[in-house]
Amino acid sequence: MAQLPPDGEWLIQQIDQEVILFHRWTEEEIVRFDPSDGNAAALAQKVIHEDPRLSDEAKSFAHFWSGYFYGNSY
Repeated sequence: MAQLPPDGEWLIQQIDQEVILFHRWTEEEIVRFDPSDGNAAALAQKVIHEDPRLSDEAKSFAHFWSGYFYGNSY
């Protein structure tokens, strides 16, 4: 699990076969995807990029961690 800067309000975590990006205190989800599926990972990147709730810094780290989970899913 990783907290996204600047304030740790958003978390990204792999639970079983899914990666979930969610709000720390409400558990509101932005995206959920199977990191071993390249198409699902790419679609998740699009959702992250377009979500207005995330700051540019949080989006950057969410993209990084999504790629990390994708890269380590094999």
